[in-house]
Amino acid sequence: MVWKKSLHFVPALLLFSINAHAVSYFENDFRDTNSSYHLHLRGDAKSNGLPFNIFEKEWKNIPPHKQENHAFGNLYYEFYFKMDDLKIGIFKQDIAQIYFNEGFFQTWYTAQKDFFALLLNPAINTQLSSLPIKGEGNYYTAQGVYLQKVFELSNTHFLSTKLKLNHANEFQNIQVDGYTNSEKFKGSFDYYYGKKNYISNAQDKDESLGLGYSLDIEYLYNKQNLYFYLGAFNLYSFIYWENVTHMHYDLDSQVIYEGDDGYNHYKPFGVGYYEYNVKYTQRLPAYYKASLNYELSSSLACGNNLDFFDGTFFNEPYLNAKIGAGRYKFGYGYENQ
Repeated sequence: MVWKKSLHFVPALLLFSINAHAVSYFENDFRDTNSSYHLHLRGDAKSNGLPFNIFEKEWKNIPPHKQENHAFGNLYYEFYFKMDDLKIGIFKQDIAQIYFNEGFFQTWYTAQKDFFALLLNPAINTQLSSLPIKGEGNYYTAQGVYLQKVFELSNTHFLSTKLKLNHANEFQNIQVDGYTNSEKFKGSFDYYYGKKNYISNAQDKDESLGLGYSLDIEYLYNKQNLYFYLGAFNLYSFIYWENVTHMHYDLDSQVIYEGDDGYNHYKPFGVGYYEYNVKYTQRLPAYYKASLNYELSSSLACGNNLDFFDGTFFNEPYLNAKIGAGRYKFGYGYENQ
């Protein structure tokens, strides 16, 4: 594993709740002990240098990026009713997980961010470095109901399982693979979408519908001054889609080939097709969270928050101080890949 340390901007986690948690300043603590009705809003966005709107901006020059570029965004709302160790709730969730490598950035920049310009440039490999090309995008928005069970294994160990039933009507899923060198550009991509095609900017008239499930498991240990939390979200979780559009293209810059008749023939650089009203199974992006906190005194604590997704860790070591009636966290964020 290669460790990279750098300053990065992480938008503050937004947390709103009408109840007080058992340990008031831990946003992931699932031990609700006071009120029965709860409303939560949580926003989370992390990137190792890839802005979420990078493809919407004008690229006069190739934008700053890394060899491996990751981004993850999660916006989550929930309202639930608690009965003893059971929670019954409704939720809405938007998740985006993105990965692109250096080869993808160079290709997309050279093609002027225009897929049709790429199709008209079979000699694009002469303008690029010898690189693998890989990109992945996985996005969905869903709402539904959930049932959560909290197990008090002992007075220090707690476990939570949450089953969510998803109803969704919008998603984007793209997989890009290929390579480029001095001899050839070769690649392929599969693009599944519900409403809008962001490659051709076409609007699909068919209404896609997705139904599925997701599973979250959380564990918590709390004894005197020590607090530890671990959460795994969207484990083996899927949405099953109807009326989805599939766009597929294969790209090969070797456009002249010898046929069975012994003569040279010409084929297009890009060959593709569309499929309509298809069924598609989307695997939801899994992500993980961990927290470790140690109370040095009644007014000062130290700890670390860890987010993990798609091979990238985001660490946040911090000091947490109680000043007056409030608590204030002072930390430093860096990512490890």
